[in-house]
Amino acid sequence: MEWVDWSDAFVRAESWLDSILQRFRDGDVAASMVALHHGLDFLRRKWDREEWHLFCLESTRAHPLRELLHQCPYSRHSFERPRGYAGDAELIDYVYAERARGVSRMGKAIYHFLYAQSGPQSVRERRLILAREIDAVAERVRRPRILSVACGHLREAETALAVQERRIGELIAVDQDELSLAEVTRQHAGGLVRPVCDTVRSIVLGRTTFSGVDLAYSAGLYDYLNEATAKRLTRQLFGMLRSGGRLVVANFAPNTPDAGYMESFMDWWLVYRDEEQMKGVCSEIDPKQIASTSMTRDQVGNVIYLTLERR
Repeated sequence: MEWVDWSDAFVRAESWLDSILQRFRDGDVAASMVALHHGLDFLRRKWDREEWHLFCLESTRAHPLRELLHQCPYSRHSFERPRGYAGDAELIDYVYAERARGVSRMGKAIYHFLYAQSGPQSVRERRLILAREIDAVAERVRRPRILSVACGHLREAETALAVQERRIGELIAVDQDELSLAEVTRQHAGGLVRPVCDTVRSIVLGRTTFSGVDLAYSAGLYDYLNEATAKRLTRQLFGMLRSGGRLVVANFAPNTPDAGYMESFMDWWLVYRDEEQMKGVCSEIDPKQIASTSMTRDQVGNVIYLTLERR
């Protein structure tokens, strides 16, 4: 399909959405989702940011295909934002384990397709990677102090052996969402995990700070931060580390295949960064304080992990 000028492109794109809707109604859900997913990824890469944003706000929101897709609880939850913001912990729980009770057959099929895509795969791998970081610091340091910023439901701690075996000194779980922290408290009774209700802004401004941290990490927070805030937060978190402490930051990379569907039908917009941009978030830290820097991607290449060790 050739996309010529914007007025023609919008008409043709909406006609294409009509054809996808008809395929769904004909009962070919799996093939319809493949075509939709790939087509949205193509459009997002082909169009400039302004035109793509306009298409998402005006065309996809008004199209009857949206109502059908929102039979999927994962898609609907993201779009409706019941907690008032994108990417809440309850939404991420839809990625960790399939939850489709009371969902229509169509909704289950759409959800099953999305659950299997590379973005959710990366989120599940991220949970395992961070659990391994917790276990690794417990091997290096006796009863380490750990800080999780924008912790959500802190699901990685539920799979970390060091937490289960109580080999950590304290895990400070910071989040602005009281409902998320209530779930953390429910899952981690006994005082090993300390929930703290606070904002990223408070940390960035230096109003909230912690010291003697052996491992500080942020799972999905940087996906929502502008450049200036990301730089300041990285500097503040790095400053909380003790000598030999590590800061681990995860961020989705550009051209993640799921982004087209997420933005158009889930109203879920992330800030994507490549390796060079990830280097930029360290620019306010004195290089002399950094013992080592590493950058890796997950197995499917969607998420970049920046790790800094303090001298």
